[in-house]
Amino acid sequence: MSVIYKVITRPTDPRVPNSPKKYYPHLISVGDIKSVIQNFVDKMKEQLLEGKSVNIEGLGVFMLAARSKGADLAKDITAKSVESVRIFFQANKELRITKSATREDEKLDLISLDEYLKKNSVVVSPEDPENPGEGGGEGGGGVTPDPSV
Repeated sequence: MSVIYKVITRPTDPRVPNSPKKYYPHLISVGDIKSVIQNFVDKMKEQLLEGKSVNIEGLGVFMLAARSKGADLAKDITAKSVESVRIFFQANKELRITKSATREDEKLDLISLDEYLKKNSVVVSPEDPENPGEGGGEGGGGVTPDPSV
C-alpha cells in the first residue's frame, strides 16, 4: 500500500523572521476512519433492506428481526401484522463472554454494586443513591472511583 506525500517548506527557526527554509515530506491523508465507518454503515443498511444478513468475520452477524403480536394461525401473519422491525446482532462464538470460560483472562468476574462500593470505600448517600458522594448538604462533589481498577 502506498502513502501519498507532498514536499513542503518550513523555516529552520519559526521564531526568526526570514530564517532559511528546508524541504520536508508531508504525508497526505486521502480519507479517514470516519468515512470508512460511514460507508460501512450505509452499505450494511442497504444489505439489510435487501433482506440479507451481514456477517463480519470474528465479530458476528447483523440481521433483521420482525416483531408482531403473534397469531393463532400462520395465515393470519401478514405484512400488515408486523408491528416493527429491528436489527438483531448475534456475536461470534469467539467473542462471547461467559462466566465459565476456561482461560483465566477470559473469565467474567461479577461483583455487586454494594461490594464494589465497599471495596473502593465509597459511601452512597441516601439522598442521591445514583450519585455517590453528592447527597444533600454542603460541599458535595465526591470523587467517583475508576471502575477499571
